[in-house]
Amino acid sequence: MKRIFVVLSCTAALLLGACGKDSSLPQATGKASIRAINAIQTSQDITFLIERRAIGSAAYTAATASSRYDDLDYTFNFEVLYAGETAFRRIASQFIDFEANKDYTLLVSGSLASPTLTLWVGDERTFDEADTEFEARFAHAMESRGALDYYFADPTIAPALGNQVATLSFGEISAPFDYAGGDFVLTITTANNPADVVYVSDTAPIAAQGAYIFVPFEGSANNTAPVVLSAINTAGGSSALPDPRFPATVQFINASRDLGTTDIYDDEMLTPESRLVDDHAYLDVSDEIEIAATANTFYYTPGEATTAVTLETNLTAVNGSRYRLVAVGVADAFFGIPLAPDRRPVETRAKLLLFQASNNFDFVDVYAVDPGTSIDDANPVSFGLPTRQSTAPIALAAGSYDIYITEFAQKVPLAGPYLIDVVLGDVVDLIIVDTVDPAVLDALFLSGGPTS
Repeated sequence: MKRIFVVLSCTAALLLGACGKDSSLPQATGKASIRAINAIQTSQDITFLIERRAIGSAAYTAATASSRYDDLDYTFNFEVLYAGETAFRRIASQFIDFEANKDYTLLVSGSLASPTLTLWVGDERTFDEADTEFEARFAHAMESRGALDYYFADPTIAPALGNQVATLSFGEISAPFDYAGGDFVLTITTANNPADVVYVSDTAPIAAQGAYIFVPFEGSANNTAPVVLSAINTAGGSSALPDPRFPATVQFINASRDLGTTDIYDDEMLTPESRLVDDHAYLDVSDEIEIAATANTFYYTPGEATTAVTLETNLTAVNGSRYRLVAVGVADAFFGIPLAPDRRPVETRAKLLLFQASNNFDFVDVYAVDPGTSIDDANPVSFGLPTRQSTAPIALAAGSYDIYITEFAQKVPLAGPYLIDVVLGDVVDLIIVDTVDPAVLDALFLSGGPTS
């Protein structure tokens, strides 16, 4: 906030009266809006603060909700929490002297170790009830890309040199444009080359009376597309606009001992050409297979009796995303569990991803302790994980750990120790599974497996 210096020159008599009539306290004349956008691909959620007060957080490719403040001056701060630490680290700050009715956006990019802040300033946009247009601005948030041309038009209009609405370099934002509500396609190409398409959206219906910032970002390990795009509504909220040139994928995992070896089809007629996976045995992990951006249905059959469907399961996919379908359960009660695990590496932690697929234990605890350390006095990193459920990513500091799995609220290991060595940015991804012995569990590591 503004630093205030008040000169007190009232006499003792005046102190009893109306001292302070000419106070130098700043007077607000209006308000302005602000939000932050996270463009650091290797970041966890970043906390956004006005002075020392948190006003929101943003994951990679996302924005905080817009907030309005008096037209005074403020320092805005960005903080993150590193695994193993108890206090947030401040990574960047920006002083802004607010002007009434302005719209401020802070783009944080680079790395957490060396972030860059870019300030975009526009006018706050309001709409009347009868307005039929929306506002669009276009921004460039991909540090690895050079100058880009942006085409925004009716789906029937192909990009042609000279028709671009903006040419932007990294960190730039366009002037605002007004469009009548309707269907649009956004195409981004390298500058002066409409044939070199970097990104294209599906046809997107956009309603009137909204103000949007369209921002492309680098794709991550969670995406099949090299570029992902967010349409950020300055009034709050955002949506992803996938690139239809990059289909979704699914990876099938058989985590049910009772299911046995199966073939997997995507057509209820079970035609040979619809077979996606052959001889899918217990603990098998398939290759990633392209699927349609729709509600997909998959049919599991015993390999030698293709007319008997033992599991029918669904997965609704979005273009550009990577999915996993885990078969679990017991005879006559099989399930397919769709997952979209967060495999994106981050700078502040190693990630431990857990999925519980055991039929023999309804709830388990998972421990990560120093190598050679007993779990007797340790707290689990995952407590009471139910069967057929996954956890949010669990943060681990860099180092070595023994991983143990126990029955819920018990200290007797059912599986482990599994010795893992992790550095910041690693992703340890495992599924808890049954063994031949119903009293023993095991872990199927999909990444970041044990060192011994």
